[in-house]
Order: sequence, then structure tokens, then C-alpha cells
Amino acid sequence: LPDLDWQAEIPVDSGKFAGYTLLASAFTETEVEAVADLLLGSGMAGFPTEKRTLVVYLRGAVPAFPDGTYLVGRLRAPIERLSTGRRGEEGDDDAFAKDGEVKKNNDVATSSWSEEKASTHGPIVATVGVSFSEKSRRKFSSLAPPSDAAYMSDLTVFEGERGEGLGAAMLTAAEQFAKEMRSQHLYLHVATKKPGVVRLYKNAGYGIRAVDPGIFGWRGRLLMSKRMTE
Repeated sequence: LPDLDWQAEIPVDSGKFAGYTLLASAFTETEVEAVADLLLGSGMAGFPTEKRTLVVYLRGAVPAFPDGTYLVGRLRAPIERLSTGRRGEEGDDDAFAKDGEVKKNNDVATSSWSEEKASTHGPIVATVGVSFSEKSRRKFSSLAPPSDAAYMSDLTVFEGERGEGLGAAMLTAAEQFAKEMRSQHLYLHVATKKPGVVRLYKNAGYGIRAVDPGIFGWRGRLLMSKRMTE
């Protein structure tokens, strides 16, 4: 099973970050506020609107690993884009990008994640919640996934980077984590008013398992799932 050092390297294959790698890992205490900022900025329903309350909730989720956690994603540019474009002489360390270091180059797409947050939290650009028992997730009034099934929620990409392939990459990271947890299926909910998000999941192989039409179409949602094993 995954341990606290779990990490996945997911290629980004579309958008301005095509060719980059999304480094996904389980969040820690030091990353709680960065995850809170992302979730508060997403406008998703179901979260406390006060940051302090959300931070308390997230801190309580850190010890639940691996039965429940939030994965965070950071971008790493390709070495050839990070470097100065020349192969240095042997021993010329400045000719190559070191892990976690982004060299300035006009050809490199740069994240709009603010410098202040980057210096405090690191360049976290996406997050997603994963849980593997009903004890480590919210209660549902309808469309509850099986109690012992893997469940994904709160897939969020920093607002300035949406539509650039990071959501799909973070979804792949969640699936990889679920597979390493030996889950048979991965379930999720999605609002019917978000056809673009529904399309993302359908394109990734998720099927609709149940529908809650809501009240006169308000707050309608789907329960979707995908098989994680062959």
C-alpha cells in the first residue's frame, strides 16, 4: 500500500503545459493552507466559507492517510525547457535545471500561482480528495457510493490554470493512487450543471451509475465510476 512518501509523475499532454510533469503526492500539515486556498477559490458547494474552519477540517484529514487524503499537484517543466538551451561543460551545474528549480526562459509557460503562495507553500496548482471507506468521507443523503469503495472528490485546479490539461493529469494521479490501494472501482459525483466536467470524466472512461435530478433540476448530480482493475 502507499506510504507517506508516495509520489506519482503524471505527464501533462495538452494545453500550455503539454510536455510538463505533474508531481502528485499526499498532502501534509505544511500544505493544508495551500489546499484550503485552492478549495475556497473553486466555489464548490459543501465547504466552509471561512478559511479558518476549512483549515481545521483539513488538518483533521491529514492523519487519515492512506484511508483518506488529499493529493496535491506541482508542475515540473521539461529539463530541455528549464535549461538555458546549451549543454554545459562537464561540471557546469548552471546549464541544467535542478529538481524543483525553474530557470527563467521566455519559452517556458509559467504558472500564475502567486509568488507569495509559491514561496510559502510551493507551486501547488491542483488538488483532489481520495477516500477508501465511508468513515473517511462526507455523508451523502443520496447516491452514496459503496461503503468500501474508493471515492474521489473535490478535484480542483487553480483558477488561472484551468483548461490546460492539469485536471486530467490530477485525475490520472487519483486513479493511480486508487490502484495502489487495490481498489476495484473509483466513484465520484459531478453536478449535472457542469457538462464540461461530465465530459472530462466520460472521456476518461467513467460511466453513469445513478442520477439524482435534484429539485426541479436544481442541485442535480450524477454518480459515476470507473473500473480500476483489468
